[in-house]
Amino acid sequence: MKVEYRTPAGTGSYTVLADEASTTLLDKVTGYSARPEGAALFRGGLWAVSFTVDQVHASPDAALLFVSTMGAVFAAPTVFKRVGLFDLKITVGSQVIYVLKCGATAFQPAPLSDRGTQIAYGFAWGSYSA
Repeated sequence: MKVEYRTPAGTGSYTVLADEASTTLLDKVTGYSARPEGAALFRGGLWAVSFTVDQVHASPDAALLFVSTMGAVFAAPTVFKRVGLFDLKITVGSQVIYVLKCGATAFQPAPLSDRGTQIAYGFAWGSYSA
């Protein structure tokens, strides 16, 4: 599985958030879920996506830097950061799924080890496209 994002939504190229084929960070994506959100069950509109990423970094300092960098991108200190800022591209095998114009709803880091990080991500209010 490979998870990529771009912000602001609709512009620029995608940045890799996690890639299980990576030999650099030894990424592991778990708990992946994509589901209709609220009224989308009836309208086919908005979706929510969540997953957890485990990564191993070169050093404890690199792990701390990664968490603070990702926090600056995904943590939502204001409502503005939560609404429509992200496009997600999720690749599983040969299938590619897009969740467009979604907002970050969860960024929950936890130490995995001195060099490892585990971060739970959540996104909502995005339109789904395969």
